[in-house]
Amino acid sequence: STKSFTSQRIWSSSLETQRQAFGSINLDSKMPRLEQAVIDSFNSFFRREAQKSNLQVRSFSLGGQDTWAGADYVLSDQSQFALIEFKYTQNEIASEVMKDRRLKLCKELETDTMMRELHDQCHFIAWAEHPKMEGRCNVYRLEVCNQKVFGATCGLSAQRPSEVPRISARQFTTEFFANRPPRSLSLKDFETYLAWLLTVASSSRKSSLQLLTFDDSSDECAMVPLASIRDAYEWMQRQAPQPKQEPPRDGI
Repeated sequence: STKSFTSQRIWSSSLETQRQAFGSINLDSKMPRLEQAVIDSFNSFFRREAQKSNLQVRSFSLGGQDTWAGADYVLSDQSQFALIEFKYTQNEIASEVMKDRRLKLCKELETDTMMRELHDQCHFIAWAEHPKMEGRCNVYRLEVCNQKVFGATCGLSAQRPSEVPRISARQFTTEFFANRPPRSLSLKDFETYLAWLLTVASSSRKSSLQLLTFDDSSDECAMVPLASIRDAYEWMQRQAPQPKQEPPRDGI
């Protein structure tokens, strides 16, 4: 209809305005974008905190698959999984407006209660907070899915990011390992959310992610290709340290 077409034109114009505004801010900024440094620092901290509790963890880079996953990494403690997107600073979160699939994800999350619950337990965004440059985290949709990022006519109900759930990277890792409140999903639930995220919310033909990780058992700089999240889970289970068997006592 004419009304629908006009509404679509207004929304498209607003979205383009948001993108141009972010692009102008980004070009004018003299601050280098050190997103990878934030990622490296977070992963180092994640591993260090895990070692304190004698836990084995993995951070799987998604490379170009972030286009569909809405995240840079998969985190795992060998049994639970989470997705995490990284930004250099909080201001960089607005760059999600440049990604066409993210608005569709946000709209799908508003209408799908079950997937929204899974999302809130496993899909996060992290950045370095000024001025101390300490890691901060939040649920992805609570930071990104709002009119401040996508524009007033984007169709999303939230006007601004939700600040209350923001937590430090330390609190995130503590809760990730304790899973209280849930900061990750079991293999089955994560596969369910991931398949929905990729196929429904991102229009991908694939329902899982391909991963590549360092092979700890090799003396070389060898890597292990993993065809899916389930393959990654099974590989990690095989790599997990086995409990030491007590030698039999004499006469038994």
